[in-house]
Amino acid sequence: MTEAGRRLFRQWLGGGEAVAAPGVYDPLGARIAAHAGHRALYLGGNAMALGLGKGQPFLTATETAAITARIAAAVDLPLFVDMGAGFGEPAHLDVALREIEAAGASAVHIDDQPYPKRAAYHRGRGALMPPEAMVRRLRAARGARRDPDLAIVARTDALRVAGSLDEGIARGRLYREAGADALMVLDLGPGDAAVFRDALPDTPLVWIGGVAPPVPSLDELSQAGFRIACYPFSGIAAATVALADVWEGLARTGRVDQSPELLARARRETLALAEMERAWALEDDDEQA
Repeated sequence: MTEAGRRLFRQWLGGGEAVAAPGVYDPLGARIAAHAGHRALYLGGNAMALGLGKGQPFLTATETAAITARIAAAVDLPLFVDMGAGFGEPAHLDVALREIEAAGASAVHIDDQPYPKRAAYHRGRGALMPPEAMVRRLRAARGARRDPDLAIVARTDALRVAGSLDEGIARGRLYREAGADALMVLDLGPGDAAVFRDALPDTPLVWIGGVAPPVPSLDELSQAGFRIACYPFSGIAAATVALADVWEGLARTGRVDQSPELLARARRETLALAEMERAWALEDDDEQA
């Protein structure tokens, strides 16, 4: 649904309610979210990197495109893809965006952190690049996309790094003028969203959060004016803790503590997610031919 997905994403940016985009990092998780009834998916850089056993600053453009392609092949939903700090200078971003777009992205976001990101970013030691450099990134992204419906979202870390709403608004205004289709402000919650809406009334807002409580409801985000709500860490957090509990229990007791009901449900649901009934039907037809 690549082209249709891009049009849908743009419609949501101009809509009147927040659309949830659960964070995924592999095809199985993507199908779980799709079967749950979600309309969009978010491929966050942190989750994609953790799924490869490393931190976000070390995720490459090639890996991002490959994961996007696998998920696009598994589900028929719009995919919102994190391009981090653009994977280099504008010339590098040009190549990266084209590859990620071709892999099936419906929208991308690019942030105003320096590239390469330092590992200390995840210890709260992020930094901001000059806004003029970010403007060059966004202009390069606009020039790189083949499909004009591919939404380019500018993310600013001004609130987290500088602690300044005014800095975030000033950057948001510049990024919008540079061609960003929407603005993602790291750490912006419903309480301060009105400040951005008043200052940038024609700029759609994208929320990202859920890493630490409290997590606002989707209704609260809608009322605050957010149009897309991204949950980057919730999925991989649930998977990590569940797996750790199972394997730590085995190491400690020599037993796997899983109920018959859980295992029966898992067998049933994973086979359905893998579309095995389709394969069985083809085998049955072949045997009867």
